[in-house]
Amino acid sequence: MINKNRVIAAEEKSEGEGALVNRLFPTAEINHLDPFVLLDEFQVEPPNSFAEHGHRGFEAVSYILEGGLKHSDNLDNEAAAEAGELQYFRAGKGIRHSEEPVGEGLSRGIQLWINLPRELKETSPEYRLIASENIPLQEKPGLRIKTILGPGAPLEVSADVIMQDVELSREETFNLQLSDRHQGLIFVISGELQGQKKVARHQGYLLAPAAGCELKSTAESSRFIVLIGEPLEQEIKIEGGAVL
Repeated sequence: MINKNRVIAAEEKSEGEGALVNRLFPTAEINHLDPFVLLDEFQVEPPNSFAEHGHRGFEAVSYILEGGLKHSDNLDNEAAAEAGELQYFRAGKGIRHSEEPVGEGLSRGIQLWINLPRELKETSPEYRLIASENIPLQEKPGLRIKTILGPGAPLEVSADVIMQDVELSREETFNLQLSDRHQGLIFVISGELQGQKKVARHQGYLLAPAAGCELKSTAESSRFIVLIGEPLEQEIKIEGGAVL
């Protein structure tokens, strides 16, 4: 587990065939945030794509922010997710898939890898598409929260995690308090947040167990991803598209 709150910056990288990602981890600064293995904001537009490649040993969530993303795999699944929708796969003992943008413009989203408990590493792969209307939404003036993973969400993963998409208006406040069993982060995808520390676009605010934070948007509107997870406390070794 991490032992103090701190701000880290994403690194821009090329992935697939002409796609770009802003990767919060793994980087030279931080390898993972147990049970989370990888966190990217990706962007891709035709004719670029993520060509066919393989994965195993984890669960993945692709949450679409803009445009759309088509998934095809060796299980004969073929489906496209639009903005606000969610694609999920359990790589388990192995899956091969490709991803390409839908339409003519830019497609953008968040991809998250979640480690599988050791006893589930050899389970059969699975794919699901979750429509936007099935993702719980809470709204009040100046604050909008979609719960992608966690209590009330339609998708369950093997680890104890929460994933939320939060939109916060200027000078409105977002509060978060972690238990002593969980660690978490705030990943800013637009705007800027201010609390004990400033968190700008493509930066992450890591939160140690039992930590709390109170954040305000210093932009007209800020959007960020909240992740909370209970560590599996097992070794994480990444080899290409596999988490061993």
